[in-house]
Amino acid sequence: MAPLTGLTSVKRFTYRGVNEEFSNTYHFTGPVPADFTAWRALYDALVTAEKACLPSGVSMIGGYGYDDDAADAHSVWSVDLTQAPNTVVPATGNFDPSTAAPGDAACWVRWKTSRKNSAGKWIYLRKYFHGVRLAGASGGDQIAPLQITALTAFGAKMDDGTFLGGRKLRSRSHDETLQGHGVSSWVTTRTLKRRGRRPH
Repeated sequence: MAPLTGLTSVKRFTYRGVNEEFSNTYHFTGPVPADFTAWRALYDALVTAEKACLPSGVSMIGGYGYDDDAADAHSVWSVDLTQAPNTVVPATGNFDPSTAAPGDAACWVRWKTSRKNSAGKWIYLRKYFHGVRLAGASGGDQIAPLQITALTAFGAKMDDGTFLGGRKLRSRSHDETLQGHGVSSWVTTRTLKRRGRRPH
């Protein structure tokens, strides 16, 4: 176990008529935030970056902070934006002309590391997001170009040193040297709690 800044951002949107949540966990270079105020500043900076990538139907509802690299680490900080005096933060992305994808559709941003796996293939850090908009009024499988642009900007923000305090994305277990980022052009799926099983 070693000191490391980890931050989980929890999002909410409507799926099959009810509220559904998904989250992304990030690990950053730089020192662990010293107090509640510093954790909140880091979380707010992440929310600002994420909300531009997602449409208004998605809201940022809370977060958790971690101060070590253990796989089973317990949070040392948290915030619930659904409870006063906090307020839920709606996403701000406008990607029209576009069509909403199904709720279990997802897009991703990935960052190439300097490491390879045992098969000699590059290892990537990848984050998946729901709230996908599809290109054009007819939909299809291609993600809306303006959402791709927003996701690409987010990818850059996480690895170019312009994020809060000069922090950069890393993995939980490695202090990475990232070698660029990429964004999915085509929609994929990520199973949600309310998706249920397919009929046999």
